[in-house]
Amino acid sequence: MKRISFITIMLALVFLVACENEKWEFPDYKYTAVYFSYQTPVKTIELGDDKMYDNSKDNEHVLQIFATMGGVYENKQDRIIEVEVDNSLCDSLHFDSDAGPRVLPLPASYYVLPSKMQIVIPKGKLMGAIEFKLTDAFFQDSLSLKNTYVLPLVMKSVTGADSILRGKSEKTNPDRRIAGDWITVPKDYVIYAVKYINPWHAYYLRRGVTVVKGKNGNSNLDTTIVYHAKYVEKDEVCQAVSIAYTAVALSLKTKAADGKTDLPFTIVLNFNDKNECTITQPAGSSYTVSGNGSFVKDGDEWGGMKRNVLHLKYDIDFTNATYSFTDTLVVRDRGVKFETFTAVVKK
Repeated sequence: MKRISFITIMLALVFLVACENEKWEFPDYKYTAVYFSYQTPVKTIELGDDKMYDNSKDNEHVLQIFATMGGVYENKQDRIIEVEVDNSLCDSLHFDSDAGPRVLPLPASYYVLPSKMQIVIPKGKLMGAIEFKLTDAFFQDSLSLKNTYVLPLVMKSVTGADSILRGKSEKTNPDRRIAGDWITVPKDYVIYAVKYINPWHAYYLRRGVTVVKGKNGNSNLDTTIVYHAKYVEKDEVCQAVSIAYTAVALSLKTKAADGKTDLPFTIVLNFNDKNECTITQPAGSSYTVSGNGSFVKDGDEWGGMKRNVLHLKYDIDFTNATYSFTDTLVVRDRGVKFETFTAVVKK
């Protein structure tokens, strides 16, 4: 009995080893199809550095729109999809609700069409992309800083695959954009929103010193405020938001004259081509700001990694006191994440 058990165990081990060494292969599905994975994605063109992700295409001002294929475990040939820009997909379309902003087609002067309007899914890959070059006009438009413009594409034909996922409907003229018109929703189109952030747009970790001087001889308000945590990652988190191609608005806070109440304020940084900035107040502010600063690549470090950093010196003239700030702001992250929007057709 023991001998039989030993032989059984040995045979099982041989079988397992053989399975480990053998490459498993699965049969493909009966049909292949191509489609756009998402119908309403949002792409943020991220200018400048990103320590976590490859944004080299963004810095080349290139917009990539990807298509996907299904039906095979391994793609053994090129699949070629003919596409076209279809601005009619923007008709009566709004972002997220019928009261939301209008969805506008990307103006033709804001991008350059590729020589071939094709998406090639190459052999060995399950995805492929078409590339559009964004022009300077796109980046000079303040509307490009938020969800405004889209590049709408439709698949027209495919070579090397059985079908395009065009959906199924019982209606005579179903609207691609209205899910209720379909039994199976189509995935042969994409309404690709695109916006951008400039190189200084980021979440920062702030440390520094503020010297407060009371006005009109009121020395009771004189004080020095130091803000610097033991560990960099525990410093105050603040965000610089793109307001133009070379400017950001930075929302910060300090202590009011009572030393207890938070006093929020915003400063505007305008950069030149040397990463130097002048610091002013936003339009309509009740205070005035003057100062300057610089953005230094790899000028600080935390988390075992070199980090970009802002060095700022500026004065703010509040009602009862003048505040002189010396700030160091270390980039924590760029704040870019995957987004989609809800396309709402307003009848």
